[in-house]
Amino acid sequence: MNKINALFKIILLNVALLGSLCFGAINFDQSNLVGLRYGPNLSWGGMVNTPIVLGQWVPQANVGMRYTWLEPLAPLNYGDPIGVASSYLKMDASIDLSPFYGGFRAGMGLRPFKINPQIELGVVYESYFYFKSNLEMVNADVKGGGHIAESWNSDYILDNVGKSDFDYAQLFDLSLDFTYTFPRGSVIGVGAHYVLTDISTDFEGKSYDYERNIPVFSRDYIVEIQSFGRFPVNENVAVVYEGLYLKTGLLRSGGNVRKESLSYRMMLLGAHLSWKNGFHNFIVQGGMWSRDKKRFYNGSFAQQLLIQLEYKGYFSFPFHSSHFSE
Repeated sequence: MNKINALFKIILLNVALLGSLCFGAINFDQSNLVGLRYGPNLSWGGMVNTPIVLGQWVPQANVGMRYTWLEPLAPLNYGDPIGVASSYLKMDASIDLSPFYGGFRAGMGLRPFKINPQIELGVVYESYFYFKSNLEMVNADVKGGGHIAESWNSDYILDNVGKSDFDYAQLFDLSLDFTYTFPRGSVIGVGAHYVLTDISTDFEGKSYDYERNIPVFSRDYIVEIQSFGRFPVNENVAVVYEGLYLKTGLLRSGGNVRKESLSYRMMLLGAHLSWKNGFHNFIVQGGMWSRDKKRFYNGSFAQQLLIQLEYKGYFSFPFHSSHFSE
C-alpha cells in the first residue's frame, strides 16, 4: 500500500510540474497590460510554479481559458488597445483545470474615472470541485492536537490526496486596485482583495485552498494584498515583479483557538516576453516565499525559493486594430 501511495504521489507531482500551465488566480495578470483590447478578448494559457527543493511549498499548476469584454465608457472603437487613462466596464469569465480542482469564475469590474492613476473596483464569484483532494488540516497549533508546520507542507498534503470525496467550494472576491502608468510606459500597481470561502466538507470546518496554497476553514475569510510592476526594456521585453501577502481569519470558541490566523508573503522578479502586439506572452520569474510565524515553518531556506513560468495567448478578432497576420 505504501508503494502505491508513493507511486501516486510521484505521478501527481509530474502532472503538476510537467503537464500543466495555469492562470494564476491570485497573481496579477501582467499579460493584460499589453494584450487586452476594448470589446471581446478570448485567451488561453497558464502558469506553473515549483520550489527549488520540494518540502513546504505545494507546486501549483493549472490550465484555463478566459473571456473578457471591455466596454469603454467613452466613444472608442472595439479592438483598440487600452489607453493610459482608460475607463471601462469589464465582464470576465474563465474556466480552470488543475490536478487538484477544476471550476469556473465570473465577475465584473469597473474603472469609472478616466485618470492616471487608474482605480478599479471588482467582484468575482468562483466555483470549483475538489478532485478527491479536500483535506482535513491542522489549523490550530495546540499541545496534543498537532502542529500546523507538520501538516502545512507538500509531503503531508500530497500523501493525503485521493482519500476524500469530490467536494464543492465557492468563493466571493471583492477587490480594489490602483494602477499608475509612467510617461515611458512603466506600470506599477497595488490591489486589495477580501475573499469569503464556503467549502462543503465532512470535516470539522478544516480544509485547504490549493489555489492560494493555504489552510482554510470551510467558512473563512482571506485578505490578499497584491503589488506588481512592469518596466519595458523595448517593445517585446519587460522586467516584471509581483508581490503577495495572504492572511486568513482567526476563530475562537469558548476561549480556545480553533483556528489561528495563517499568513505568508511572496515576491517574484523576472522577464516578460511578448510578441505580435501582445497576442503572445511568456513570463519567467524567480523569487521566494515565507511564512510570518516561524513556528509554522520547519523547512530549509532552499524550500522557500520559487521558479514560476507563465504563458498566455490571445485569439485575434478581425476588428482588432493590430490585426495583421495573427
